Amino acid sequence: MGKLFAVGDLHLSFTSEKPMGVFGSNWDEHYVKIEKNWRAEVSNDDTVFILGDISWALKFAEAEADLLWIHGLPGRKVLLKGNHDLWWQSVTRLRALYDDMYFMQNDSVDVGGGVVLCGSRGWLTPQEPSFSESVDRKIYERELIRLRLSLEDATRRAAEMEGAARLVCGLHFAPSARPGMDSGFMDMLEEFGVEQMVYGHLHGREAFKKGVMGVRNGVDYSLASADYLDFRPLRVI
Repeated sequence: MGKLFAVGDLHLSFTSEKPMGVFGSNWDEHYVKIEKNWRAEVSNDDTVFILGDISWALKFAEAEADLLWIHGLPGRKVLLKGNHDLWWQSVTRLRALYDDMYFMQNDSVDVGGGVVLCGSRGWLTPQEPSFSESVDRKIYERELIRLRLSLEDATRRAAEMEGAARLVCGLHFAPSARPGMDSGFMDMLEEFGVEQMVYGHLHGREAFKKGVMGVRNGVDYSLASADYLDFRPLRVI
């Protein structure tokens, strides 16, 4: 097995008008920084877990240039859907595109070395001040179902392996509203014995403070949004 990395929120926009510089000068030509750091650290034997918000495109045709750019980078890529990935419609169509890119949806991936990747998009948790019972509750509960499907598939894969297997789970959204708070996502990770959890979505110094970090009830949490990592993939294993 090669190395495992994670990074979220690439926010590519090669064919759409969405310059990320409006979110801070560190985002100016951020894709140049990502490519430089990616090529410096990731080899073709490695795997990169991409944690959603991949492209600003609204339609698949607009996202193709962004996906081709990712395809041209070293390593195997496993991709999760983010809340801005509106171009992501048919996972069957996406999985047929590139032999080095796997679009995860309700399932898991064996990346070798006894490591299984699983995960889902996630959503706002009920503790968030902006959480709406009328709007967000249904989506939150649906994402819990999708995460369980992925974890069940990962557990099945792990049971078929020789020796101990490690589950690494990804979400796009943060697993809870604040450090020290629980959520249905976190309860599920503990239930299935997930060892490491990576997530994105949080941007800017104040938002970073909301992220769960370090080991909590046996699960090691890491924030991996691109700007938090200074646009350098995080070495997970």
